[in-house]
Amino acid sequence: MITGYLSDVSKQKTLLPAAVVRALEILQQQDLASLAVGRYEIDGDKLFYMVQETILRPLEASRSEAHRKYADIQIPLNTRERYGVSLPQPSLTTTEDHLESRDVAYYIAPANEYFMDLDPGSYAVFLPEELHRPCMTCGEVGALRKVVVKIHHSLLGL
Repeated sequence: MITGYLSDVSKQKTLLPAAVVRALEILQQQDLASLAVGRYEIDGDKLFYMVQETILRPLEASRSEAHRKYADIQIPLNTRERYGVSLPQPSLTTTEDHLESRDVAYYIAPANEYFMDLDPGSYAVFLPEELHRPCMTCGEVGALRKVVVKIHHSLLGL
């Protein structure tokens, strides 16, 4: 996992994978608040982003997930979002497996999970196999508008 601020990408570009820098620099040029909900391609199925709207949920209504083919860059746009985070746990029980069709699997709550909050203007990169539990409330349940970038593992040298 990598975290940072969109405003600091130019200072961090030598430390970040090139595909992450490319995606974040493209997003910096967009008026993300005015983009319609939907998918936006940068490099076909290898690099794209989605503008999403959902309702934040409490811990007990959320699920840990991981991907095999894609890394995620998660960017809240309008409010703080809480994430559960855990290192990959290959023996963790899957509750739903859609890896072949949608590149996502859901898991029981992992051991050693910790939580972090992201504010608008910040981002988190979750690499393939890293467990993350997005879209959780930091208090009041409310609407969340966010961007999720998908980066194919081949662009990361994985």
